[in-house]
Amino acid sequence: MKSVFYVEEDFVAGLLKQYFIGSGNVTHFVKRLANGQFAEQIAQNSIDLFLAQSDDPDRLTRVLETIRQVGRNVPTLVLTSHPERVPEKYRSFAHFVSVQELLESNIRWHIRLAKTMRRVQEVKAHFEAAESVVILLQDDPDPDAIASGLALRQVLGRNKQTAPLGSFGRVTRPENIAMVKLLEIEIEKVTKSTLGKFDRIAVVDLQPPHLAAPPDHVDLVIDHHPEQFTYKSHIKDIRPGYGATSTILLEYLLCSGTGIGPRLATALLYGIKSDTFSLSREVNEWDVGAFSYLYPLANQNLMRRIERPELPPAALDALSLGLKNRRVIDKVAFVHLGRVERDDLIPQMADFSLSFEGIEWAFVSGIYDANYIISVRNVGYVRAAGRVLKEAFGNIGSAGGHASMAKAVIPLAEIAREWEIDARNLRLINRKAEQLFLRALHSTK
Repeated sequence: MKSVFYVEEDFVAGLLKQYFIGSGNVTHFVKRLANGQFAEQIAQNSIDLFLAQSDDPDRLTRVLETIRQVGRNVPTLVLTSHPERVPEKYRSFAHFVSVQELLESNIRWHIRLAKTMRRVQEVKAHFEAAESVVILLQDDPDPDAIASGLALRQVLGRNKQTAPLGSFGRVTRPENIAMVKLLEIEIEKVTKSTLGKFDRIAVVDLQPPHLAAPPDHVDLVIDHHPEQFTYKSHIKDIRPGYGATSTILLEYLLCSGTGIGPRLATALLYGIKSDTFSLSREVNEWDVGAFSYLYPLANQNLMRRIERPELPPAALDALSLGLKNRRVIDKVAFVHLGRVERDDLIPQMADFSLSFEGIEWAFVSGIYDANYIISVRNVGYVRAAGRVLKEAFGNIGSAGGHASMAKAVIPLAEIAREWEIDARNLRLINRKAEQLFLRALHSTK
């Protein structure tokens, strides 16, 4: 990382040199404002971070004005005891923290927020003049998407009238239904034609190609899944190293200086918890930090009620039949539920099946509406689940996901055409799906 520091106190300079230079970073320290030395360093180099330390608001204002002119996109971290004495126009693009706060916390976290600050400024500027905004979620919104949508609306300073949460589908999983009910969250049903009434379109926790009716152009995408390149967006914030989009939106909230009440904290915490399986898979240090930050702010009683939704008798019958007829091949547990009333049973059974003794992969299928749906889980130290499913079924349906969890949706009509199997013959369909999965799993591609 290349950085330029304007530091007035020797003690602070010593601490920063020990941290940054000791980590192999290329860092330039400047102690005087004369001759525009630090401005030249920024103008002549590609800088990843500018850090300013001063308790003199006049000198700090001069420094930040220079950064505003010559380094508009440089993430800026400011160490000062008097942030309120610096004009608001500078506080809008820089992350402020006191030296004491920095010593008591993780400096990497504050650098992360300084970088996010620039993106938040860009997002706010783009959406500021819009009369109406829609925040699009998945066709079957999950907790991470719902929480991220709520957080983005607050970052933009809007309400449900000027920035509704929208979806082409509906919430179906019981715990997600419980979440929107208990937290009083409204999700508006939209169509491609109704999107035209909105001045701006934001998409969270997914990317447009995965929508039922992708818009031709969107204004903002915030997501933690691998980046897709077949769509146009004015602003993209794609971070596949994150376990949850809710973690990214917590950074947005902190950079915006907006308060986080119990309702929003509960939604964000549950979003992180559900997408990372309680921090047990595909997380980074920011997910862990966000979880710790949100936990004391959330309503744990509501969280428990969301996590324990009721299952109807029909769902229990489907799960019972699937377990009875399970097959284990090469450390893969194959569970076929047949036709299900709710497609959320499929990923729930996949999570449960991974706990079988000696199992490294769980493959669970079910028929919902006119689709054959597959959910896959693995223990985390084998081949990427999304890659395996895409290789096995990507040519006949939509397939993909993360390293340890993935999903495929295959129209029954495509099965009848491509596999030449009657859609009513579930036994043959299941065997064919098993064969293709095992072949992709053991492929050397």
